[in-house]
Amino acid sequence: MIDGTVLELLACFAIALVLMVAEYLLCTKMKNPLWGGIVPGLILAGSVWIFASGAVPLELRYTFPFVILNTVFFGDWGTGRDKYQKMQQKEIEYMRAKDL
Repeated sequence: MIDGTVLELLACFAIALVLMVAEYLLCTKMKNPLWGGIVPGLILAGSVWIFASGAVPLELRYTFPFVILNTVFFGDWGTGRDKYQKMQQKEIEYMRAKDL
């Protein structure tokens, strides 16, 4: 039988995976870069709210996972925007090559 902690951990990983896929799609498919910032912004706001409400004590051992989480999602946002710009550049080069 699976322990409740394991189920919680699997649920957290599933939620994180869904959020990362959503962020990837928003970063790489939308023209406006702010669309890709929705998920990291919500995660940052949620992190601030969790600590401000006192639900989690503001100690290093509790804040470290939140710092890692926010760093990963904001880093993915930047990476996704770079990929979007590269895809746009390739499309422009393809169109120029076709015009010649």
